[in-house]
Parts: sequence; structure tokens; C-alpha cells
Amino acid sequence: MKLLLLLAILYFSSLHATTITIRTDLWCPYACDPKSERPGFMVEVAKEIFLKKGYTVDYNIMNWARAIGDVKNGTYDGLLGCNKADAEGFVIPEIPTGVTTSYYYTLKNNAWTYKDKNSLKGVKIGIINDYSYGDEIDKLVKEKNSSLKIVSGEEPLNRLIQMTENKRLDGFVENPLVLAYTLKKMKKEESMFKVSSKDVANDPDLFIAFSPANPKSKEYAKILDEGMIELRKSGRLKEILLKYGLNDWKVK
Repeated sequence: MKLLLLLAILYFSSLHATTITIRTDLWCPYACDPKSERPGFMVEVAKEIFLKKGYTVDYNIMNWARAIGDVKNGTYDGLLGCNKADAEGFVIPEIPTGVTTSYYYTLKNNAWTYKDKNSLKGVKIGIINDYSYGDEIDKLVKEKNSSLKIVSGEEPLNRLIQMTENKRLDGFVENPLVLAYTLKKMKKEESMFKVSSKDVANDPDLFIAFSPANPKSKEYAKILDEGMIELRKSGRLKEILLKYGLNDWKVK
């Protein structure tokens, strides 16, 4: 009986050792529905790279702030879709797995535009809890700028869209690819919003960062770096991105 129990423990330990748990929030086309045939291009990249090394990727979505905390303390192995500011202290690969842009958006009939922080006087702009949007906005968050209204939850962008529609907000900050996907899913016209700023994402590189609490994190980061080089060289990265209507950000 004891032998059977020991074998069972060893079996499940080895099973866990070959599974990499990755968490993020819904941010399609980077990270989409885990049950979809298209779970997000960063997810597909990770699965393909790690599969070749004998690992299975367990991917799921959750609240972003919670995902950061749970990966940091080692509950899960990787945080997908973060920039370096999101993942301070994490083990971060050298090669990005994606890039992002961020803009201020308002309803199309709103004359307001963002130029600098003085532009925020008298307006309410929505952002998502614990997102890093780049130094410019992150600094305003640290200063607790009263014009920035933070929302959280499982689908925070949906809330920002609805709050802007209802005039509870003047606008919000978001990635154009993610906004277009979310509006389509909500069956709303993309033309209802307009860009009201330049690109404010001065830290555009996105990564899958690994837990500082996991001794295997450096190995995972190295595997991802080597895999990205191979996917790009073989043309497979291009194939994955085309499924989402995207091009390789490194190919001009």
C-alpha cells in the first residue's frame, strides 16, 4: 500500500514538473478565451515552444492584479502579456513575445485630446488596475492623479467602454487591437470611439515573465528566447500571427 502511494506521489510530481502554468487576463488577440481554437497569439507561441521541450502549457485567464500576485508568489509559473514595469523582480526573457501600443480614446463626438498631464484637468479617464501603460501614465498613477479612475474585475475593458458610453468617464486608455476585438465581441461599432492622443506606450515590448519564486524560471526564460529565435527564423511565427491578422513587429 505504501509503495502504491509513493508511486502515485512520484507520478503526479513528474506530471506537475512537465506542466507550465501561465496566467493573464483577457486581452485578445494577445490572450484570448482558453477554450477557443485561437487562444491568443502569445499563448500559441508559448505552447508551441514549450511543447518541443516536453512541457505542456496550462493557460487560463483571471483578474490581472491577482495574476501578478499569484505568479510572483509561485502559485503559477508565468505571467503573459506584461512589460518590464508590470513584472518588477520577475525573471524576464530577453526577446519580447509581442509589442503593444496605447492611446487615449474618447467618444467620436468628444473634442477633448491628450497632449500632456495638464490636458487631464477637468476630465475623467479610465485605466485598469495594476496595468502598466508606459512611464508617462504610470507616473500619473503613482502621483494619484485625480483624473485617472481605476477599474478592476474580470472584464475591466468592458466596464470602461460602458462607463464612457454612459458619460461616467470622458475616455480611457487602451491598445487598439484589444479595443477592436472587445468592441466586436460586445457587438458595438469601432467607429464610436476615436483616438485622442499620440501613442503613449513608451515601453512597448511584451513578455511572458516567470515567477521569482520558481527555481526553474531562468530555464523557462531561456527556452522561450531560443524558441522565439527558431520560430522567427523558420517562418512559423509569421504563420501564427497571420491567423490573427497581424504581422511580425520585427519585420519592417
